[in-house]
Amino acid sequence: MNILRRQNIFLTIGFFLFVSNFTQAQEKKFRLIQDNRFEELLEHKMSINNTFSVYKNYSVQIFYGERKEAEENYKRFKDLYPKTDATIIYSAPNYKVIVGNFKYRIQAEKFLKETKDAFPKSFVVRLKG
Repeated sequence: MNILRRQNIFLTIGFFLFVSNFTQAQEKKFRLIQDNRFEELLEHKMSINNTFSVYKNYSVQIFYGERKEAEENYKRFKDLYPKTDATIIYSAPNYKVIVGNFKYRIQAEKFLKETKDAFPKSFVVRLKG
């Protein structure tokens, strides 16, 4: 009886080893089909990300509040300073309008002085990524 029990255990283990060998014997071949414009789009996105990095440099925050007002302040800023980068960032539960992209804080302070009349509540920020 002890011999039959051992034989059943060995057969069961052998069976599971045999079956597990087939479950992992799948081929790893695949074919990727993508639009040729995907690479162009990816390069364009990377160039945009490299030109405006609010996470590494200094910027000026000109507004913090509700979405509608943030969009209005963004549009007003772009009308006054069309060549300066600007973005709206959601920071629960409100929105921030962040403008400029300055390597040094002194540059951001100088720009802050220029914009202080139009946006009196603005201040210099350095966002953490």
